Amino acid sequence: MYRHRAGAGYPRVIGGHYYPGTGIYGYMAGAALPAAAHTVMLSHPGADAGIPVVHAPGPAIVQPPWRPMVAPGTPPTGEGHEPIPLTPQTFNGTWGGAAGAPAGTLILFTAQPQHPYKVTRWIVRGTKSGATAIGNLIGQVFVGTDLQQGQLGLIDLETLGAGGSFDTWVSAKQAEPGVFIQVQATLTAFPTPPDFETYTISALGHYFH
Repeated sequence: MYRHRAGAGYPRVIGGHYYPGTGIYGYMAGAALPAAAHTVMLSHPGADAGIPVVHAPGPAIVQPPWRPMVAPGTPPTGEGHEPIPLTPQTFNGTWGGAAGAPAGTLILFTAQPQHPYKVTRWIVRGTKSGATAIGNLIGQVFVGTDLQQGQLGLIDLETLGAGGSFDTWVSAKQAEPGVFIQVQATLTAFPTPPDFETYTISALGHYFH
């Protein structure tokens, strides 16, 4: 005894299951599929409704952990720990010498990040030439118009930014894109030309990209 039941008239996948399409006269092709995506077929009572289809996984995408991708060639928003240089606006960061700043001069060092940047460490390096080049670099630090110190006053930038200084990490305010990071700097003692002192100021910090 045979009965009608819902199934596939010929081999196909319906609703995630594979139907071999066996009927009393073999494949029963030609019937239109109703809305439920089934046709009428003849089968033995108790015949299985279909074999579940397990799709093979796609090819494994191998990429290093430091290079995640939202889509091919499109990395997600990330964070780096990167240096940024502060450029002296006058006298190339030099006091004394043939063309350096005269005694008492403030030199402004600035950086203008293009992505959000948060300073965590200052790096200050000085080159001193001559017997009178004995001053240390001091100054004040700003992010935009906000002072990045506990109070107004000149801090010892040379000690704070020395390569061998211990526990001199800072947590400055985050500079938004286009906002200036600035150091107003001067010396504790000024060299007599031709002696000179030249300084570079950089920072390490969190850079969002």
